[in-house]
Amino acid sequence: TLSKACKDCDYFSDTCLGKGIEYSVMQLPRCQAKQIMALQQIGVLDLRKLPANFYLTDQQQTVVQSVKTGQPYFAPNLKALLDSIQWPSYYLDFETVTTSLPLYSDIAPYEQVITQYSIDRCSSSGQIDQHFEYLGDPVRDCQRELAERLIQDLDEKGSIIVYHTFEQSRINDLAERFPDLAAPLSLISSRLFDLCKVIRQGCYHPEFCGSYSIKTVLPALVPEMSYEGLEIADGGAAIVKYAKMALGQYTTAECQAIRQNLLRYCGQDTLAMVRLHKVLLDRC
Repeated sequence: TLSKACKDCDYFSDTCLGKGIEYSVMQLPRCQAKQIMALQQIGVLDLRKLPANFYLTDQQQTVVQSVKTGQPYFAPNLKALLDSIQWPSYYLDFETVTTSLPLYSDIAPYEQVITQYSIDRCSSSGQIDQHFEYLGDPVRDCQRELAERLIQDLDEKGSIIVYHTFEQSRINDLAERFPDLAAPLSLISSRLFDLCKVIRQGCYHPEFCGSYSIKTVLPALVPEMSYEGLEIADGGAAIVKYAKMALGQYTTAECQAIRQNLLRYCGQDTLAMVRLHKVLLDRC
């Protein structure tokens, strides 16, 4: 039986109802229970076979049209969605570590501890003129040092582009942990611009397959770029590697190699945002 739970089920597309269907109805954004029941009743699982009179929201219609035509969609108001970005722009990405047994004192179980960041500074679209990065020492909590460096590297002017709301939450956490840094951190927070929100509102590509993860969006809109081939290619692997370094489970040589791979992975995230932003601007 088709249900809302199918959307996040690992078995749906491999062994269950969605097997062999490239563009399933579960790729519809914000698909409501009433719509799922209607789809169940008419027996349609392939987006390309949706009846023309099936009720869809405007965003859902955009997705279906893109899939049926095989062409990416860029909204007419895309430029307006991007107009508030101020140059120079800083593209920011954090990585964190979270464990059930805290690695450091004064850290709660499963608390997000920021361990590194990458920043690309652009004076204009696609033109990186400076790169900043920070990676903590795994044997101690480096969040104070990281926060101070972050404030310095982001300066006081220009938009700070992030992908989704993760960085906003972590900056708020830093401001709460270090009250004397709350003012400059709050200024940073006020400058944040969520690029993922723009893509959700103003863009769709059939290769998104219903996902707006940067790892899905990037190769669809910037085909020459992906996370394939990176030694560390996702946040989960980054957490494990950093935690094992903190626990002393690697040799010095292994730690050096892992640190380089962590920097490369975090840097890929900011470079991805630079390239995605340029693609969107070029389409305006």
